[in-house]
Amino acid sequence: MPIRSVDPRSGVAFGPEFTEADEAEVETAVARAARAQDALGQAGPPAIAAALRAAAEALDAERGDLVALADTETALGTARLAGEVGRTTGQLRAFADLVATGAHLRPAVSVVPGGAPARDVRKINVPVGVVAVFAASNFPFAFSVAGGDTAAALAAGCAVIVKAHYGHPQTSQRVAGILSATLDRVGLPPDTVQLLHGGTTAGQLLVGHPGVAAVGFTGSTAGGRALTDLAARRPAPIPVYAEQGSLNPVVLAPSAFRGPGSRALAAQLGGAVTMGAGQFCTKPGVLLVPADHREEFSRDLIGVLGTAPPAHLLTAKIREQYEQAVATAAATPGVTGWRGGQPGTGFGAAAAVLSCDQPALVAESALREELFGPAVLVVGVRDVGELRAALRVLGGNLTGTVHGDPSDDWTLTALGVLAGQVGRLIYQGVPTGVAVVPAMHHGGPYPASSSARETSVGTDAIHRFLRPLAFQDFPADLLPSALRHLS
Repeated sequence: MPIRSVDPRSGVAFGPEFTEADEAEVETAVARAARAQDALGQAGPPAIAAALRAAAEALDAERGDLVALADTETALGTARLAGEVGRTTGQLRAFADLVATGAHLRPAVSVVPGGAPARDVRKINVPVGVVAVFAASNFPFAFSVAGGDTAAALAAGCAVIVKAHYGHPQTSQRVAGILSATLDRVGLPPDTVQLLHGGTTAGQLLVGHPGVAAVGFTGSTAGGRALTDLAARRPAPIPVYAEQGSLNPVVLAPSAFRGPGSRALAAQLGGAVTMGAGQFCTKPGVLLVPADHREEFSRDLIGVLGTAPPAHLLTAKIREQYEQAVATAAATPGVTGWRGGQPGTGFGAAAAVLSCDQPALVAESALREELFGPAVLVVGVRDVGELRAALRVLGGNLTGTVHGDPSDDWTLTALGVLAGQVGRLIYQGVPTGVAVVPAMHHGGPYPASSSARETSVGTDAIHRFLRPLAFQDFPADLLPSALRHLS
């Protein structure tokens, strides 16, 4: 089926048609990537670092045109998208700096006492091979063609095949062209990064191809799980590093209402709920508050969401799924709800504030499904026992946030439970900001991600696409250069 861009503000398709990759195109792309992989191994880290920096410069030079194009495909706004390009090029430069030092290789040497079973063992990280990257819908730059997965895989020395998201095909094509041209200009194969369009079939062909060694994915829990299961059924299974759905629970302890107060908390968290039309993987989705503050806080939150700009979701499918999820949650026993005004064009979506008590959350699985869009669930909790049970039933998440005094029993209970269930804890803030720094961890226990140990943000993301290789009793002239002079 042909793929075309659609303006979320109007629902009108525009621009060229792109065809879904078939088996022959996937086969060709993997063969080209394998040849590029060999060339990357010969080029070495200095050339890769230079290519990453050159790619960042090329994307920055085209920022204005890229932002304008992406805005017509996503309706995310030019200010937000301009910042996202900066984040994307910042990621590329951060990986370039790491690769230039060689620290990611982690070279090590051991002299074996007594010489048995070896005299000298040396270890270094090497690329895993060709990586398939699935672009995200909600970040057309930072988690797409030149985004974090691609940057990490390239930095590791892996060739990359990106499956574009159908929500921004023209932006994806433009970025892929810039990357390929830049790679060619600096002396690396332009096929080091390739782009394929398509849906489920193209994705299955990529993940099932024996020439693909690992997968990076950003999207829904259902999508990530499907790819993980497919990769596990291969004759030679491969890892799928999937960043998936998340509820990102926020606990507002009683002491939080004695401090900033309900209106201030609602303003802070309401802004995070509506940021990007609620289409952030780190959007706060479930707010746990003392039961005697539930009604007041819900009213204050409605006041914030009711004055937010109209929301346009990324695609017709996302809007349909959002409306269905909100309707299902609103119809659940024990839930009351509010819906904002409905924008009249395109993929417009009304904000929603749903509210219930803790027993409903624990009893009804429908209330523990991600609401991908400008909606939030407020849960009234009577005591720390109910709080503990509510958090445990929410399972694995990317983030957990706590507002409250350090001495508050709610604060301590929430931090203790959440530490075992999330990849990042936030104190007195909001989870939507994800800094691209070495200490960042963007992942979490299942279902938030397929591997709680791995991050998709920050320079540690490179280690998903490296594997250790040991050399036993090798002469120096046969060793990789980074191992030759260790002693």
